[in-house]
Amino acid sequence: MFSENRTRLKGSHDFPESLPEPPSYFAGLTAPQRPRTDNLIAFLRTNRTSLQQKNFANQSHHRHVLILVLETAGSVIVDGMEHRLSKGSAFYIKPFQFHHYLNLECDALRWLFITFDLNEGAEMLAPLSHLSLDVAATERSLWLGILEHIGASNEAGRFEALPILDRLLQRLAYSQRGSPTGEAGHSWIARVESLIIQSVEANWSVDTIGEKIGISGRHLRALFEREMGVNIRDYRANYQLHRALSLMHDPTLPLGRIAELSGFNSQAVFNRFIKRKTGQTPSRLRKYGIPPRK
Repeated sequence: MFSENRTRLKGSHDFPESLPEPPSYFAGLTAPQRPRTDNLIAFLRTNRTSLQQKNFANQSHHRHVLILVLETAGSVIVDGMEHRLSKGSAFYIKPFQFHHYLNLECDALRWLFITFDLNEGAEMLAPLSHLSLDVAATERSLWLGILEHIGASNEAGRFEALPILDRLLQRLAYSQRGSPTGEAGHSWIARVESLIIQSVEANWSVDTIGEKIGISGRHLRALFEREMGVNIRDYRANYQLHRALSLMHDPTLPLGRIAELSGFNSQAVFNRFIKRKTGQTPSRLRKYGIPPRK
């Protein structure tokens, strides 16, 4: 016979002596809306130039983004609203939300980005939009766990990063420790972006936007490019692309209406624009989605 000591599970003193009887042996704990992530990528941005320029290069942004500010406060503008992010705060950006960064305290920084696809659970993450999120110590350990596992030398270890990200997103969604930080017009560039967004449907020229903020169109172009590192025409086109790709997810909207809402008076011009930017026609994009970048 085995002795009691030998039959005891090692460390069994950590387990409870008893558990309450379950009310049902068929209906247990479920969380059908919990996040299920895939295609996880993590990277750091360490200077102003890489943060701003690489963001503009990613025109067909169709992934979820989670940001953690490790060093250097700054702002993210999402759809014309400025959100101030302090050291230690996090921010969530949905797919197709047109966004960029400015008002950094200095050129050197450390911002951690985790981007991912979401197979399930988008509804749970919706309340995180437009919030500067406070990261608790327990959540910080999950961020670190993701980085530890994604850098593992073996595939099995790397896969463990995905359920940790699921836990982090679920924790953030349930706690929602944050406050609305968006304020259209908080800075002049946020005001300009808000007018650019309006100009897409209203068909305003750059001169008209300049008039609304009290400067000439020529002066606006120079100020904008100096601040953002991209000319206002390319910036507007980038927004039009994000808007069109987002609207294509609504099956009730015909492509002609999407073209109008994206600032195009001609379906043919819209088709050429989308093909030039994505390599696919609007009808093919709607049917098959955005192909992955090579």
